[in-house]
Amino acid sequence: MTADHGVEPYMHSPNRKIGVPVVLLAGICWSTGGLIYRWIEAASAWQVLFFRSISLFVMLLLWLLIRYRYNLIEALIRAGVPALVGGACLSIAFTGFILALEHTSVANAMFVLAASPFFTAALARVLLREAIFWYTWLAMALAAVGLGIMTSGEMNAGGGLGNLFALLTALGFSGMAISLRSRPETDMLPTILYASLFASVFAAVAIVASHEGFDLLPIDLSYSISLGIFQVGLGFLLFTLGARHLPAVELNLLSLTEIIVGPILVWIVIGETPINSTLIGGAVIISAIVVIAILGAAQSKHPVKVETPFS
Repeated sequence: MTADHGVEPYMHSPNRKIGVPVVLLAGICWSTGGLIYRWIEAASAWQVLFFRSISLFVMLLLWLLIRYRYNLIEALIRAGVPALVGGACLSIAFTGFILALEHTSVANAMFVLAASPFFTAALARVLLREAIFWYTWLAMALAAVGLGIMTSGEMNAGGGLGNLFALLTALGFSGMAISLRSRPETDMLPTILYASLFASVFAAVAIVASHEGFDLLPIDLSYSISLGIFQVGLGFLLFTLGARHLPAVELNLLSLTEIIVGPILVWIVIGETPINSTLIGGAVIISAIVVIAILGAAQSKHPVKVETPFS
């Protein structure tokens, strides 16, 4: 999953002993998405998306009710149009991610998703007139090379459709980040709540149109629900907690856990081995993220914005 999470990188008393392991755990939660999806036995991508999204919606609604209580409606109104637009973009990302897993390897989907911050930088330059520093251009060029290597290999292997869905996912996350940047004080939780609701509607319409039905094997239902509650929901809550204790550069680097661990999990557990072009291109993209994190921290004394994949 890539997003500007809209959280402050510091608390009044930051504690790295809390922040580092909690953010690592968030990345591990996010990294399980590909493996859990591979465990699905019979459910279609749309069925998985529906139950993943509706379970995430219920979890976040309960969390927001606890957090805001009688002021929930006011909080949703205060989040405003940026939260709605960001939620629509994020719902596209949620949908694209599941469809990408259906048509390509977990490693390929994860590595393409990792390029989302660079799409965000390009869109921010056009739509928000944000400056792009020289090191960002360098990282974007590296990411483009990595994507080119991966795409050419996937096209030769007949997996081009999966790449298109993965790119759609990355662009969805970028759209959400741009929407939230237009009003930096926007609370992220309503955005994810809207996204889970919109994705549930997308999936429900697709299920009805394809006459698939909503009946799942119990094991598939449990996996689909765990994707919503554990993989996305818990991962985001852990990241939000950890982000308050760490500078943005460390968040960017620690969040690579998702991109690195995800492909390793499916390789170890079910033997899914990515093609060489995916590994080479993914390594180039990860190098680009490291470049922008390190050079960005050296360039500025202030924390840079966080753009972290959560699929």
